[in-house]
Amino acid sequence: MVDSVRYKDWFSAGHKDLKSARILLDHDGDYTIIAFHCQQAIEKYLKGYLLLETHELEKGHSLILLIKKIQVFDSGIQQFMKDCAFVNQFYIETRYPADAPLELDQNEMKECLSIVNQILIYLNQRLQETT
Repeated sequence: MVDSVRYKDWFSAGHKDLKSARILLDHDGDYTIIAFHCQQAIEKYLKGYLLLETHELEKGHSLILLIKKIQVFDSGIQQFMKDCAFVNQFYIETRYPADAPLELDQNEMKECLSIVNQILIYLNQRLQETT
């Protein structure tokens, strides 16, 4: 068991990734790095929420698996499954060189940031209800 108060540390780490993604987008940063920071922000927010609710620190990086684990106690999170599937692809694809590099555009990055923001708003509402 992990101290559930540490969920704040996970949210703080997620905020750093979100801030980095925003700065990079505003300054013509590399889209693959922006996408990676968006994926990481969501992962950290979801892990923080899971930690608060279950007192267990979840391992792994799949946003889909994290959503499925949260669904056990919060069915509303299901609304983000499709969005998380979209962002989930950026974890591996953006970290390592590939035979066919990932082609991303500014609109996709804006969509990624929008998804992060929507999930954060939802989780903040849930946190207000539970803390």
